[in-house]
Amino acid sequence: MDFVAIDFETANSLRTSVCSIGIVQVKDGKIKEEIHTLINPLSEFHYYNTKIHGITEDMVMSAPTFEEFWPNFKGFVENQTIIAHNASFDISVLRASLTNFHEPYPNFQYGCSYQIAKKVWTNLYNHKLSTLANYLGISLRHHDALEDARAAALITLEAMQKTRTNSVQELLNLHKLKIGSPNPTKKHLTRSKQNKEDTSMQFLETEVKMTKTKHPFYGANIVFTGRMVSMTRIQAAQLAVNCGAQCKGNVDSTTNVLVVGDNDLVKYVQGIKSTKMKKVEEMISHGLPIEIVGEQDFLRLVRYNS
Repeated sequence: MDFVAIDFETANSLRTSVCSIGIVQVKDGKIKEEIHTLINPLSEFHYYNTKIHGITEDMVMSAPTFEEFWPNFKGFVENQTIIAHNASFDISVLRASLTNFHEPYPNFQYGCSYQIAKKVWTNLYNHKLSTLANYLGISLRHHDALEDARAAALITLEAMQKTRTNSVQELLNLHKLKIGSPNPTKKHLTRSKQNKEDTSMQFLETEVKMTKTKHPFYGANIVFTGRMVSMTRIQAAQLAVNCGAQCKGNVDSTTNVLVVGDNDLVKYVQGIKSTKMKKVEEMISHGLPIEIVGEQDFLRLVRYNS
């Protein structure tokens, strides 16, 4: 009976705008650890979202970004079974947030407490989290990330007890529910189509090498940090890749350039530094040739064609 229940709250309609995370770790059928944190989404707050969860921009100003909190979060989900209520939403938020800073998806499997509840308590008129909490006598302050994660965990434990199952996998199998994976299944290509696509990719790679070898970013390993004003990180990364660069999520010994978003560049000048900035400064002090580039300088460089 080991699993981890999670819940996200977002600042707006974007899946990358996480502003709160709730994590509940269950071991041997009992809640072992609970974690709640506000997250700075580096994005604007929509009135409707704030009305639902009560979180404002001022409340998250000193909170970590998703990227900064991820090393802690990853320790709870890596190689675990994850539960969330309406899991398709939470998993899509996790995927989008990781993609936003070029971080690979961790290995885990997941189930949905909403889908489980529909199979176990067929008599209920709906299976919203609040309805189930009320029915099962679970205390709930709805749209608080930790409270929602805890409720999802307790609902799953109640379902296992009611069905006399000993794991999420057994519970899902009993009701013929599929267990999910963060990595979507890829369709297998036919050999002829695959060969054709491989040839096309080789041609494109050759073309890029021929046209971009003189670009200052050609062959560079680039890492982004902070909120960008002029575009999203994904768009910026694409511009860098078009110049022959490689983009990574984390700073390491192979990093050549750290691009700092305009918002965080102002903070950087004031002495407020992200984890990546501090790490890069330390590496520079040890003699590694890493360049720190602001957003506007980055944009000028990606337009450099000589």
